[in-house]
Amino acid sequence: MRHRRFPRFVRLAPVLAAAVLLTVSAFSSTQAQIGGSIGYGSSVLGNIPAAGQSLTYSFNGSAGDFIQITLRNWTGTLNPRLDLFTPDGQPAAASATHPLSDDPLAAFISLFLPQGGIYSLLISGEGDTTGEFILKLQGRGGMSATPLVYGQSLDVNVPTDPPPQYFTFEAQDCPTVLTLSNLSDGLPFTFPFHVKVHNQAGTQIAQLYGGDALEDRLIVAPSSGRYEVVVSSDDPQVAGMVQLLVTCEEQSPGCLAAVLAAGYAPGICPPCFAEGGRCADFSVEVSLSDLTASFTWSPVEGVDWYIFSILDSVASLLMDSPQLLEGETTHTYSFNPADLPRGPFTAVVSAGAEGGDSEPLCLDDAVVSFEGTTTETCSGIAVGVDAVPGARAAVAHWGAVPGAAAYMIHVYAYADDGGLIGIRVLNVPGDATTYHLADVFPPDYDRFQVRVAAYSEASGGGAFGDMPQGYLCDGSADVTFGPLGPVEWGPAS
Repeated sequence: MRHRRFPRFVRLAPVLAAAVLLTVSAFSSTQAQIGGSIGYGSSVLGNIPAAGQSLTYSFNGSAGDFIQITLRNWTGTLNPRLDLFTPDGQPAAASATHPLSDDPLAAFISLFLPQGGIYSLLISGEGDTTGEFILKLQGRGGMSATPLVYGQSLDVNVPTDPPPQYFTFEAQDCPTVLTLSNLSDGLPFTFPFHVKVHNQAGTQIAQLYGGDALEDRLIVAPSSGRYEVVVSSDDPQVAGMVQLLVTCEEQSPGCLAAVLAAGYAPGICPPCFAEGGRCADFSVEVSLSDLTASFTWSPVEGVDWYIFSILDSVASLLMDSPQLLEGETTHTYSFNPADLPRGPFTAVVSAGAEGGDSEPLCLDDAVVSFEGTTTETCSGIAVGVDAVPGARAAVAHWGAVPGAAAYMIHVYAYADDGGLIGIRVLNVPGDATTYHLADVFPPDYDRFQVRVAAYSEASGGGAFGDMPQGYLCDGSADVTFGPLGPVEWGPAS
C-alpha cells in the first residue's frame, strides 16, 4: 500500500531493470530510451522485476516549467513510488496519492521546477513490490499569467475550442477565498467550464466543473503563497463567461459551495441570495420506500417552475437528478445502488418565475440517508477501525462478503454540527479484509467515519468504467484521534 509521504533520503541505485517503450496505440509518444532520458509528452512501459530494485530516468527542464509525472501499476503487485532529484542531486519531490484519483496503485508528482538542468527520476516499489509500470511525463514552460487583484472581480470570456487561460493570486494574511461565478447558461443548467488550481509547489489542489451550479469557491490558508488558476471549457463546442474574485473569507459574497485547498470538502454551504432565498412557508419533505425517494414541497405563489437536484456528501451532483418542473410540487427519484456509499444525500429544490433574474424566489433542502441499507445477497458488513498509536493513521478491517469482487472504502470527517464531510475514496481488491489508512485523516478534524462497501464487479462502473459496480452492502465504524504528544517509552510510573 502506498500512503507514505514522509520525506526520506534516497541514494540513487544503479539501474537494475530494463525498460521497454510502450507501443500500444493508447500512447502517442514513445521517445524515451531504455532506462535513459525522456522528454515532455513521453509515455514509457518499464519493469521492476525483483524486490529492492529501482530504475532511473532523466529529463531536461527549465526553471519555472510546470511538470506532472504519473506512475501506475500495469502488472504484478507493484505499489509504485517516485522520487525526483534536482540537477545538483537534492531531493525535489516525492510521490503522493493523486488528490483527484481513486486509483490506490498510482504515484503522482506535480511541480514548478525550481531550476534549469537535468533532473533524475527514481522509480521503485513500496514494500519491495514488483511488476510492470506505466510512466507518463507531461510538462510545459512557464506561462504568461494575469494576476487577480484582491477585491476586484474579473470577467473571463471562454470561447469555443479555447486555449487554457492562466491567472495567479497571492493568499492574503487571512483565509483567502477564490470565488468563481458562472455567468452563462448551459447544460444541465450553466456553462460547463473547467478550472484547475495549483499551489505554489505545483500540486493540483482543486478541479472545478460547471454545468450544475452558479458558483464555486476555494478557501486557502492565510499567507500560503502563490496559486495558479487555469480556466478552460469541459465542452470545447460551448462558449461562456465566468467571473473570478479573490477576497478574505469574511469579505466573500454569499456562497453555494466550498472546497478547502487541501482537497477536503467542508460540506454544503447553505445557498445565500441578496433577495429571496429560504422562505418561511417553503419546505421540502421526503419519504423512502426501498431505494425510491418521494419528495413533496409546498407551492409558492407566483412561481412558474421548480428546479430539483440531488448532491452527495461532498456536494457533487448526481448527474441524472436535475429536473426542471413546471408547476409541480412532487417528484420521485430512484437511487442507483452503486451511489449509496456516496451518501448521505441532500435534495435541493429552488422556486423561480418567468421574467425574473437567475436568483430563485425560494429554496429549501432535505437530507436523504441510506445508512445500513442491505441487499438479498448481503445483510451488512461488520467493520472495525483501529487507530495506530502515535500517528494519524488507522487499520480498517471487515468481514469478508461472499461474492465480493471489490470494496470501496469511504473516509468521512465529522463536522461540528455532526454532518459527514467526504475526505477520500479508495478501491480495494475483493480478497482483502484489511487496509492501512494513512494520509487520509486531516488534522482539522478529530472524529472520522470509515465506511466499507462491497461490490460484485471490480470494474464497469463510474463515468469511465474503472469503478466497481453491483452494490452488495456496506458497513461503517468510527475512529477518533487525540492530539499527537510526545511518545514515552518504558514502564508507567
